[in-house]
Amino acid sequence: MSRSLLFGLSFLALTGIASAQTVSTTTISTSPPGLRFYVDGVPYLSTQTFLWPQGSKHTITAEPAQYWFQGRRSTFAGWAESTGKLALSGETISVTADPAISFYRANYREEYLIRFNFYSCNPAFPDNCRPPGTISVGGTVVSQDHEQWANLDTVIVLVAQANPGFVFAGWGPAGGNSTAAILEFTVKGTATFAGLFAAAKRVTLHSDPPELLVAPDRTPTRAPAELDWGQGTTHVLGAVSPQSERENGSRIWVFKEWSNGAKLNDPYIVNNASTPESLTARFVRGAGASFVTSPTNLKLKIDGKDSWVAYNFTWGVGMSYEVSAPLEQTDARGRRYRFKSWSNGGPASQTVTITDAHVTSGFRLIATYEPLSRLTVTTNPPGMSLTVDGKECRGSCILDKIEGDQVAIKASTALTTSENSRLQFEGWSDGGPTDRTFTFGSEANTSLVANYRNYFRLVATADPGTGAAFQVDPPSADGFYASDTNVIVTAETKPGFRFRRWDGDLTGTYRMGSVQMTVPRVVRALLDITPFAEEAGVRNAAGETPEPLVAPGSIGTIYGANLAGAYEAGPSNPLAQTIGNVVVRMGSRYLPLVFVSPEQINLQVPSDLAEGVYNVAVKWSSYPEVQSTMRVVRNAPGLFSRKVNEQTLAAAKRENGEDITPDRPALPGETITLFGTGFGPFTRPVLDGFPLPADPPNPLVDTVEVILADRALEALWAGGVPNQVGAAMVRFRLPEDAATQDGGVPVRVRINGRESNSVFLLIR
Repeated sequence: MSRSLLFGLSFLALTGIASAQTVSTTTISTSPPGLRFYVDGVPYLSTQTFLWPQGSKHTITAEPAQYWFQGRRSTFAGWAESTGKLALSGETISVTADPAISFYRANYREEYLIRFNFYSCNPAFPDNCRPPGTISVGGTVVSQDHEQWANLDTVIVLVAQANPGFVFAGWGPAGGNSTAAILEFTVKGTATFAGLFAAAKRVTLHSDPPELLVAPDRTPTRAPAELDWGQGTTHVLGAVSPQSERENGSRIWVFKEWSNGAKLNDPYIVNNASTPESLTARFVRGAGASFVTSPTNLKLKIDGKDSWVAYNFTWGVGMSYEVSAPLEQTDARGRRYRFKSWSNGGPASQTVTITDAHVTSGFRLIATYEPLSRLTVTTNPPGMSLTVDGKECRGSCILDKIEGDQVAIKASTALTTSENSRLQFEGWSDGGPTDRTFTFGSEANTSLVANYRNYFRLVATADPGTGAAFQVDPPSADGFYASDTNVIVTAETKPGFRFRRWDGDLTGTYRMGSVQMTVPRVVRALLDITPFAEEAGVRNAAGETPEPLVAPGSIGTIYGANLAGAYEAGPSNPLAQTIGNVVVRMGSRYLPLVFVSPEQINLQVPSDLAEGVYNVAVKWSSYPEVQSTMRVVRNAPGLFSRKVNEQTLAAAKRENGEDITPDRPALPGETITLFGTGFGPFTRPVLDGFPLPADPPNPLVDTVEVILADRALEALWAGGVPNQVGAAMVRFRLPEDAATQDGGVPVRVRINGRESNSVFLLIR
């Protein structure tokens, strides 16, 4: 645009005189993109958009053909524009800018170069150029190298035709070495084909006997068959077998071998010599061979194949075949069978040879099978261990046996699944015993199921742990119950305890409840402590005397439960009236205590009591007071004992103060001292709760007799034990002729007609 025109337009715009001009936006491209085109003589290689004044004229040109690389090109196929209404032809078109037309597109189609390499011939010697054949390319016959362009996805049909003396050997690289004379090829890119021809060789196929059917390359042909096969090519030597003789249809022939040793349908490679060659297919007489099974419709393997539709064959005389009967097999209905025998007495797998006699009589074999009965043994639930004929089988066992066979089966009685659960054998599905012998019958299938049931443990405890015993209904030896069993549990509290409520898998305040054993259960009886004293009352602390009596000043014992929190001994000088928050009173008088424990309290009986029955009360901490009685008499002797090596022996000493023990028993003639309590009053009064002084000795008022077995002895001396509270002792001389029994003798004391308990004195 000239400067004067630009100045004029600017001036008109400034003065408001110029009017607006319409501009057309036009896009020009190619399909596929990237091809060259010209607009007003200027070349472009990509899509372009132009702003043209409406009505202006322009020229657009598309090249007729453009080459991308060797073997591919794009050829112009026509124009397209946005309205689809214009008729545009030719590579060059003239257009007028119009806002209604937004684009122009040059359409191209893809073409690929297809080459056909044929053969070359020296032009100097045209007589030596004998073409081996021709190739038809889409109907056009060529006999030399050829090139042509083809559109993408075009289907080209190639047909090879060999000239006399040659054979078609296959297609070159793009043909994939196909040997088919007719080849269809879909163009997907550039490709090169080569038609391969080979010099032919005459091969004649004969038969013995003559005029039977041979099958070169699987094509039945009557012998002799003359064939032109390419040198170096491979073919199949086939023959029809079995077949009937042409003149006598009753005579059947079976192929045996080719004269070169080849078998039926073996490959044959034609050598490169041009000399004609002949081969003979040798046949032998055929005989019918048939095989059956008893029962019918079972499988056999004939010559390595078990998929025959029928077991009827024609086999050659003198030829051998392999036949095999599977040792076990299953028919179509699932019944299993075991091979028993062939009708010729041979083994399950054997070689059969056809003889001349079979031509007229035929060959027939029968494979006899015996049916197997199947036993399936399972467990419910699955996975339990079984023993079958001494071998473990877990969960499922399948056995196939003939009728009358037996098998030993044993079910595990129980399987522990956890500390509190187990699976326990409940019985067989047919009601048989745990250990059994199963006899196979004629049934095809039998199932046995070992049924197991969950058993869960019921644990009953008490808190405190020793406060209750439990009654369960129904009872169980080990606490396990079958699932869903309803168990009634009753808490039987022991003395010193009171039932409060259930905890765990039981609730309620009644001491009887029921639980259903769907899972392991734990029930807990929560108890309250209630101190308890036995009805027998206060007794001699030395042991079980003939009567539950105590003497004034002696050591007595109260038995019970929860009388104290724990064992605790009090001071020995003087004795305490309170130990571990425990006191024992008689009216308003508190008694001296030796020790306290939950089951036993030892105390000193007041020495000033007259004979009679007294009430005593035990009080531990904040627990309710418990009552007992105390029957006091003048003499209530009891002898102390001690345990040595699980043997209860008299608490006795010899004269030098040594204990009498199993290692050092008493000797005849020795002076022996026995210790006890409750012997009666001493000569001098004593102070309750305080030990007796060592000097002077405090003898008893009453006379003491010592009884060895049934022999009464006078005591040498009897009195209080120095430095002890409430204890007494008696000395006596052991006779030289003291009779012993089991290494000693039972001994007791008697005072004013009342006897003590008996203890065992060891004597050498």
